[in-house]
Amino acid sequence: MYVRFSCVKTDLPYYSQLVSIIRTLKTMRWNLDFSYFRKWILIGFLLGVVAGLGAIALFLSVEFFTGLFLQIGTGYSPPLPGGFQANLSYNLFIERPWLIPLICGLGGLLVGLITTRFSPESEGHGTDSVIDAYHHKRGNIRGRVPLVKAIASSITIGSGGSGGTEGPAGQIAAGFGSLIGKLFKLDEDERRIAVAVGLGAGIGSIFKIPLGGAVFSAEVFYRRDFEVRALIPGLVASVTGYTVFGFVFGWDRLFSIPLDLVKYTHPASLILYAIVGLASAAVSVGYVKSFYIISDYFSRIRIPKYLKPAVGGVLVGMIGIVFPQILGTSYGWLQIAIDKDYSLLPLYILGTVIVLKILATSLTIGSGGSAGVFGPSMVIGGLVGAFIGTAFHLMGLFTWIDVSSVIIVAMVSFFGATAKTPISSIIMGSELTGGYALLAPMMLATFIAYIMSGQHNSIFRSQVLNRSDSPAHRMEYQRPILSDLYVRDVIKDAINKLSKDVSIEESLQIMNRNNSKMILVVNDEDMLQGVVYKYKLFEFPEEYRKTVKLESIMITDPFFAYSSDSLHNALVRLSSNDLQEMPVLSNEENKVIGIITISDLVTLYDKEVEKITKIMNRSNINTKNDEMNNQFRNKPVDSKK
Repeated sequence: MYVRFSCVKTDLPYYSQLVSIIRTLKTMRWNLDFSYFRKWILIGFLLGVVAGLGAIALFLSVEFFTGLFLQIGTGYSPPLPGGFQANLSYNLFIERPWLIPLICGLGGLLVGLITTRFSPESEGHGTDSVIDAYHHKRGNIRGRVPLVKAIASSITIGSGGSGGTEGPAGQIAAGFGSLIGKLFKLDEDERRIAVAVGLGAGIGSIFKIPLGGAVFSAEVFYRRDFEVRALIPGLVASVTGYTVFGFVFGWDRLFSIPLDLVKYTHPASLILYAIVGLASAAVSVGYVKSFYIISDYFSRIRIPKYLKPAVGGVLVGMIGIVFPQILGTSYGWLQIAIDKDYSLLPLYILGTVIVLKILATSLTIGSGGSAGVFGPSMVIGGLVGAFIGTAFHLMGLFTWIDVSSVIIVAMVSFFGATAKTPISSIIMGSELTGGYALLAPMMLATFIAYIMSGQHNSIFRSQVLNRSDSPAHRMEYQRPILSDLYVRDVIKDAINKLSKDVSIEESLQIMNRNNSKMILVVNDEDMLQGVVYKYKLFEFPEEYRKTVKLESIMITDPFFAYSSDSLHNALVRLSSNDLQEMPVLSNEENKVIGIITISDLVTLYDKEVEKITKIMNRSNINTKNDEMNNQFRNKPVDSKK
């Protein structure tokens, strides 16, 4: 045996290197946190499956209600994008156009009744609700939201409301992300990540952009920042969801694009694409302002809430009688623009539809309808590109650039400016075109549109500027200040120190007299024996309050802080256990010396921040004065004076 082993060892080339590599890999294994990878690969996979199935259900549901409301009700069959139809030819015909306002209004009424009764957070555009849940609701989304959102969005879009399916698909998957976070008993930060991952997986599945969806889930929460933690699990979930959805509906891209014509071949093309970026920024500002002017108006009008989507639906239907291009998702009409069918979309129709699609989307979602703004943003941006490309071709300018290339670049740049997601928008454009042929034009146009539209021009009101503005990361930015402050700086006297033999009735009288919510149970030497909270005392009927002693109901292992602890550690202990106050012990003898409350802690923190701000402002003023003095000293003296 030894001889055979020796022969094998000497005969194999690079044997020693192989052994070294194996040993290195074994060492690396202990340096990797495999529990983290196992957890997020599993959660990402589950969320991807749910996102894919949810996208399938939503797509089929929208198709069903579109057939029921528009095709049967009005005789109008909207065109489909190239990825979902075999024949690209289309004839516009509506049998009963006068019924469109009635159908749209009926759909709005049904949606208003459903959302008002079962889930008010399911109205409006889904992505913004997910962003709000991420920042302000600890990643909590009610379990009923995915089902209600799926039904309400299907009815809204199927009855002719102007909206997209991507936002609802993202909110549905994000809702399951919150549910999975609760089932797996994830902490608050991890539950937020699960919600973000679900959002990206839903969008990546139904729009067939897995990489773009994953990056979108990391970018959309901030106007000037990234949620990097969501990226890796987002990739797993988005690819899984895309695979599930593609297995049912095929792997073709959503839009049929002439890839042989989509190219970047001449540096002068960048002039046109720069113009596209500027136009996208201008239209984006108008879109966002119009959307929220109409949304705020509907929030103020005094009619029953369930009637507001019906009013918005009727108004959209009245527009749809003359311009049916604005009804539903309008993806098919964008496909017609890509195919350059000028008989259906001449230049003047393109310009009009851009304005009316903005108005219809604002009326549909701003009135309380349930749909997404992702799809309409893509459509509006694409039509802006079609208008610009066609106009320049008619003038004989930039004729070597195919209009479909301008459409893709405008679609990407407009959405990047509107959603404040430039990186993921560029990736989406690359996925839509199946390559990097338009990467340079997309980068130029998108960043021009992103910068020129301004940092506050976002279709998602719940977005914050960066991580420091988000409650999800507040502790990370409070820590440097709180770590330099100590519990002894905010300690208060403990006025409710009682013996364990005191009754509940007597304890209540003392707490009411002192207006306090916590009793510290101590012995004769002020050593802490337990804690009793006021709400616990009311659990006992009045006839037992005289006989039950604190000893039988006190918490014998309460949370506490030492006087030398940093305020950061104290705040973590308070907030992570949902406490408003806790006892403070001396370091030497473990005796009770007072209490610390979260309100006093925050008050001291605010004072320290105010001091730092004043110092910084004073420093800036001094710097400016020094600059002015230097300029005055260096200014040449006029000899004539």
